[in-house]
Amino acid sequence: MYVGHAALALFAKSRRQRLALALLVPVAFAPDWIQWILDAFGWTRPALSHALLTVTIGALVVAIVHRALVRRPAATGDAIALWLLYMSHWAADFLTGTTKATWPGGPHVGLGLYGHPVSDFLLEMTLVVICWFAYRRSLTGNARSRAVGWMMPAGLALMQFGFLALARMGG
Repeated sequence: MYVGHAALALFAKSRRQRLALALLVPVAFAPDWIQWILDAFGWTRPALSHALLTVTIGALVVAIVHRALVRRPAATGDAIALWLLYMSHWAADFLTGTTKATWPGGPHVGLGLYGHPVSDFLLEMTLVVICWFAYRRSLTGNARSRAVGWMMPAGLALMQFGFLALARMGG
Protein backbone atom coordinates (compact mmCIF):
# COMPACT_ATOMS: atom_id res chain seq x y z
CA MET A 1 0.00 0.00 0.00
CA TYR A 2 1.25 3.46 -0.80
CA VAL A 3 -0.86 6.45 0.24
CA GLY A 4 -3.18 4.25 2.29
CA HIS A 5 -0.63 4.40 5.11
CA ALA A 6 -0.85 8.22 5.12
CA ALA A 7 -4.64 7.92 5.17
CA LEU A 8 -4.45 5.68 8.23
CA ALA A 9 -2.27 8.30 9.93
CA LEU A 10 -5.01 10.87 9.25
CA PHE A 11 -7.57 8.54 10.78
CA ALA A 12 -5.41 8.06 13.87
CA LYS A 13 -5.08 11.85 14.13
CA SER A 14 -8.87 12.17 14.04
CA ARG A 15 -9.11 9.88 17.05
CA ARG A 16 -6.06 11.07 19.03
CA GLN A 17 -5.87 14.84 18.62
CA ARG A 18 -2.82 15.22 20.87
CA LEU A 19 -0.67 13.09 18.58
CA ALA A 20 1.06 15.12 15.86
CA LEU A 21 0.85 14.10 12.21
CA ALA A 22 4.63 14.53 12.24
CA LEU A 23 4.70 11.48 14.55
CA LEU A 24 1.79 9.52 13.05
CA VAL A 25 3.01 9.53 9.44
CA PRO A 26 6.45 8.05 10.24
CA VAL A 27 4.81 5.43 12.47
CA ALA A 28 2.41 4.48 9.66
CA PHE A 29 5.28 4.13 7.17
CA ALA A 30 7.90 2.75 9.60
CA PRO A 31 8.29 -0.74 8.09
CA ASP A 32 8.82 0.80 4.63
CA TRP A 33 11.36 3.29 5.93
CA ILE A 34 13.17 0.53 7.81
CA GLN A 35 13.26 -1.52 4.60
CA TRP A 36 14.63 1.43 2.59
CA ILE A 37 17.42 1.87 5.14
CA LEU A 38 18.21 -1.86 5.09
CA ASP A 39 18.19 -1.80 1.27
CA ALA A 40 20.69 1.08 1.32
CA PHE A 41 23.06 -1.17 3.28
CA GLY A 42 22.46 -4.10 0.93
CA TRP A 43 20.19 -6.07 3.28
CA THR A 44 17.27 -6.63 0.93
CA ARG A 45 15.29 -8.97 3.13
CA PRO A 46 11.71 -7.65 3.60
CA ALA A 47 11.15 -10.14 6.42
CA LEU A 48 13.38 -7.92 8.57
CA SER A 49 10.93 -5.03 8.27
CA HIS A 50 7.59 -6.38 7.08
CA ALA A 51 7.06 -9.79 8.67
CA LEU A 52 4.13 -9.92 11.05
CA LEU A 53 6.50 -10.78 13.89
CA THR A 54 8.91 -7.89 13.24
CA VAL A 55 6.03 -5.43 12.71
CA THR A 56 4.61 -6.51 16.08
CA ILE A 57 7.98 -5.97 17.74
CA GLY A 58 8.37 -2.56 16.09
CA ALA A 59 4.86 -1.56 17.18
CA LEU A 60 5.63 -2.59 20.75
CA VAL A 61 8.87 -0.60 20.77
CA VAL A 62 7.12 2.53 19.47
CA ALA A 63 4.28 2.22 22.00
CA ILE A 64 6.59 1.54 24.95
CA VAL A 65 8.98 4.37 24.07
CA HIS A 66 6.09 6.80 23.64
CA ARG A 67 4.54 5.78 26.95
CA ALA A 68 7.89 6.09 28.71
CA LEU A 69 8.56 9.57 27.30
CA VAL A 70 5.11 11.11 27.68
CA ARG A 71 3.86 11.90 31.16
CA ARG A 72 0.20 12.76 30.73
CA PRO A 73 -2.93 10.80 31.66
CA ALA A 74 -3.88 10.01 28.04
CA ALA A 75 -0.40 8.69 27.18
CA THR A 76 -1.47 5.06 27.51
CA GLY A 77 -4.31 5.57 25.02
CA ASP A 78 -1.95 7.39 22.68
CA ALA A 79 0.58 4.55 22.96
CA ILE A 80 -2.14 2.02 22.09
CA ALA A 81 -3.14 4.16 19.09
CA LEU A 82 0.49 4.23 17.93
CA TRP A 83 0.72 0.45 18.34
CA LEU A 84 -2.44 -0.03 16.27
CA LEU A 85 -1.25 2.37 13.59
CA TYR A 86 2.12 0.61 13.28
CA MET A 87 0.35 -2.77 13.14
CA SER A 88 -2.01 -1.47 10.44
CA HIS A 89 0.97 -1.39 8.08
CA TRP A 90 1.04 -5.18 7.83
CA ALA A 91 -2.72 -5.46 7.36
CA ALA A 92 -2.77 -2.75 4.70
CA ASP A 93 0.15 -4.32 2.84
CA PHE A 94 -1.58 -7.71 3.04
CA LEU A 95 -4.32 -6.29 0.82
CA THR A 96 -1.99 -4.93 -1.84
CA GLY A 97 1.06 -7.18 -1.86
CA THR A 98 1.95 -10.86 -1.99
CA THR A 99 5.33 -10.70 -0.32
CA LYS A 100 4.33 -10.10 3.29
CA ALA A 101 5.95 -12.71 5.49
CA THR A 102 4.11 -13.99 8.52
CA TRP A 103 7.47 -14.35 10.27
CA PRO A 104 11.09 -14.40 9.05
CA GLY A 105 11.37 -17.54 6.96
CA GLY A 106 7.61 -18.17 7.14
CA PRO A 107 5.07 -18.26 4.34
CA HIS A 108 4.42 -15.12 2.33
CA VAL A 109 0.81 -14.04 2.03
CA GLY A 110 -1.25 -11.25 0.51
CA LEU A 111 -4.11 -10.55 -1.87
CA GLY A 112 -1.84 -9.05 -4.53
CA LEU A 113 -3.82 -5.97 -5.57
CA TYR A 114 -0.61 -4.45 -6.94
CA GLY A 115 -1.19 -6.82 -9.85
CA HIS A 116 -4.54 -5.10 -10.45
CA PRO A 117 -3.70 -1.37 -10.58
CA VAL A 118 -7.27 -0.14 -11.02
CA SER A 119 -8.50 -2.16 -8.03
CA ASP A 120 -5.51 -1.02 -5.97
CA PHE A 121 -6.14 2.62 -6.90
CA LEU A 122 -9.84 2.35 -6.02
CA LEU A 123 -9.10 0.66 -2.68
CA GLU A 124 -6.47 3.19 -1.66
CA MET A 125 -8.58 6.16 -2.77
CA THR A 126 -11.58 4.81 -0.86
CA LEU A 127 -9.38 4.54 2.22
CA VAL A 128 -8.02 8.08 1.66
CA VAL A 129 -11.52 9.56 1.35
CA ILE A 130 -12.91 7.75 4.41
CA CYS A 131 -9.92 8.61 6.58
CA TRP A 132 -9.76 12.19 5.33
CA PHE A 133 -13.44 12.73 6.16
CA ALA A 134 -12.84 11.36 9.66
CA TYR A 135 -9.84 13.69 10.01
CA ARG A 136 -11.76 16.66 8.60
CA ARG A 137 -14.66 16.11 11.02
CA SER A 138 -12.19 16.28 13.90
CA LEU A 139 -11.13 19.80 12.88
CA THR A 140 -12.82 22.83 14.34
CA GLY A 141 -14.45 25.86 12.73
CA ASN A 142 -12.32 27.61 10.13
CA ALA A 143 -9.89 24.74 9.69
CA ARG A 144 -12.73 22.45 8.60
CA SER A 145 -14.24 24.87 6.11
CA ARG A 146 -11.07 25.90 4.27
CA ALA A 147 -11.01 24.82 0.64
CA VAL A 148 -7.27 24.18 0.98
CA GLY A 149 -8.23 21.10 3.01
CA TRP A 150 -9.25 19.38 -0.21
CA MET A 151 -5.65 19.60 -1.34
CA MET A 152 -4.71 16.77 1.02
CA PRO A 153 -6.85 14.01 -0.56
CA ALA A 154 -6.21 15.43 -4.04
CA GLY A 155 -2.45 15.37 -3.40
CA LEU A 156 -2.63 11.82 -2.07
CA ALA A 157 -4.62 10.76 -5.15
CA LEU A 158 -1.96 12.29 -7.43
CA MET A 159 0.78 10.55 -5.44
CA GLN A 160 -1.01 7.20 -5.72
CA PHE A 161 -1.45 7.68 -9.44
CA GLY A 162 2.26 8.49 -9.73
CA PHE A 163 3.28 5.43 -7.71
CA LEU A 164 1.15 3.19 -9.91
CA ALA A 165 2.53 4.80 -13.08
CA LEU A 166 6.10 4.26 -11.87
CA ALA A 167 5.34 0.64 -11.00
CA ARG A 168 3.93 0.08 -14.50
CA MET A 169 7.10 1.52 -16.02
CA GLY A 170 9.20 -0.79 -13.87
CA GLY A 171 10.55 1.96 -11.60
